[in-house]
Amino acid sequence: MKKLRRFFLWSGLLLKRLLRRPAYLAVLLLVPLFALAITLFSRQESGVLTIALALEDPDDAAARAAVERLTAEESVLRFLPCEDEERAREAVSRGKADAAWIFRADLEKKLDRFAQRGHAAAVTVLEREDNVFLRLSREKLFAAIYPETSFALFADYLTAELGAEELDRADLRRYYASGTMAEEILRFETLEGEPVDTADSYLTAPLRGVMALLLVLCGMASGLYCYQEEQNGSYTWLSERARRWLPLLSHLTAILPAALAALLAMKLAGVTVGLWRELGLMLLYLPAAALFCELLRCLCPRQEHYGALIPVLTVAMLVLCPVFLDLKLLRPLRLLLPPTWLLRAVWNGAALTGLLLYTGILLVLTAAAVRLRQSRRGL
Repeated sequence: MKKLRRFFLWSGLLLKRLLRRPAYLAVLLLVPLFALAITLFSRQESGVLTIALALEDPDDAAARAAVERLTAEESVLRFLPCEDEERAREAVSRGKADAAWIFRADLEKKLDRFAQRGHAAAVTVLEREDNVFLRLSREKLFAAIYPETSFALFADYLTAELGAEELDRADLRRYYASGTMAEEILRFETLEGEPVDTADSYLTAPLRGVMALLLVLCGMASGLYCYQEEQNGSYTWLSERARRWLPLLSHLTAILPAALAALLAMKLAGVTVGLWRELGLMLLYLPAAALFCELLRCLCPRQEHYGALIPVLTVAMLVLCPVFLDLKLLRPLRLLLPPTWLLRAVWNGAALTGLLLYTGILLVLTAAAVRLRQSRRGL
């Protein structure tokens, strides 16, 4: 019981001394501020591209239905409805939109002509410049007019191939609807079979990865202060064993407040996967991040080297870890970084074992590095 009280006393003192450091406070404040900014931006209209939409004939039912499909669902494309074709063209020319999709009048008849002849101009597309994103966006346009296109092909087949000229449009609609299925073609779920909500904003999706990165930075900030305290001889009166593990305790106390702030930030942003699961993941991630920071500190002989490593490591974690994109680059190197294991363990239960194994390996390597560093310093 006495040792436990001493442990909490030391943890409180180490945290108190960190809270008096402006640099640590700055990193700590980045956690809620970044989450707040991401949440506010995600509630606003946003998109990778802005597409202006216009109808030649506002009373065209088929064209209106296509526009409603585009604007009703959440997407990485931002759709900007315009009153007429002139407004849509003006939005593109002034840079307010990257492209304009102008649905021609009598869209249904033009799609019938496409079904019969294989070509027809149903939508006019205006673009500031052609690029990969705009080419991909046109797939969204095709999906919007697919129901009418599908019916046009169905009607053409019945009338031309089966000689059903006597059927009117209403009968064809009824026959077409009788064979239509509303089931989803694709279903997104985790490796454990749990459904994934694809309606989450793409802006809030990287929040967990950024939080994991900031926790590592808090541990690195603690490492910088440990160099100064060793040079000042602040803990020379402690035993060799205590001095060996005191920096690790310092890293843990530095990461813990940021971890609590990260959990709160993810809860407010709506990207959590359950309270108990999040707590369990964080409890496993804390020692891994702290050991990682201490291992790097032991491998860097001077404070200047350790400080120069921080920006390089930050860029490496942003690029290699699946924070924004899972590029699958340099797989052996990305497995050395703590955020990779946390982000994999969120949706993959088997990756929890990998995180535990990763932490165990870090513990062994850190213990060896600490002993080697103390032997070199003659402690």
